[in-house]
Amino acid sequence: MTTDQTSDEQDMLAGEYALGLLTGDDLAEAKRRVGADPAFARAVTDWEIRLATLTEELVPQTSGPAVKTALMAELFAEPARKPTWERLWLWQGVGVLGLLALAIAFALGVNAPTSTGGPLYTAEIVAEAGDFRVVAVIDKSTNEVFLTRTAGAAPEGRILQVWGHGEGAPAISVGLWPEGDTIRLPMPQTIAAVEGVLTLGISEEPPGGSVTGSPSGRVFGTVDIPGVTDPL
Repeated sequence: MTTDQTSDEQDMLAGEYALGLLTGDDLAEAKRRVGADPAFARAVTDWEIRLATLTEELVPQTSGPAVKTALMAELFAEPARKPTWERLWLWQGVGVLGLLALAIAFALGVNAPTSTGGPLYTAEIVAEAGDFRVVAVIDKSTNEVFLTRTAGAAPEGRILQVWGHGEGAPAISVGLWPEGDTIRLPMPQTIAAVEGVLTLGISEEPPGGSVTGSPSGRVFGTVDIPGVTDPL
């Protein structure tokens, strides 16, 4: 096998991983390589950047009230109105492809946040065990974070708590997430002021939230969101 062939196969595998197309042993092996193989991790990052830039040339459109109402009903309905898997159709096969679809929805103006043109950042918080996943969208025009849980939940009698911090800073609470699959939280001033890498995380805590000021229960996962800036 030539070096070019090896490189092409690695790039293809990285693309499949970034698009969320891998399953089973292939997915487990790709996750292992992301942590152990810097070249493969760079290839995955390159794919994520390429996919994210697909939305840059989309021209925002103003959708009619009926379109927005229908989409809001699909994405943010109460749990009793529709099963979770049905309401979260946008993120079936979660991964970068799901985040890209969400970014496209935002760019087309049929989104939940009322953006005034500031940057939007999408990320996914995934538990290492794979039993908990959350799609996060940060709207810097309003300094709000929108979170949609696509897998897992807090244990019975516990709630979710959202945390955030900048590079080298301790985690502080962004807000509590007592119930529901989707929540909208205003970011505290300290978190809203973060530029560069913003880290978000989610833990399970007692009702009322952590009493220590830091995560005290299981931390389901964290994600680093690079390149965060304030609107110009």
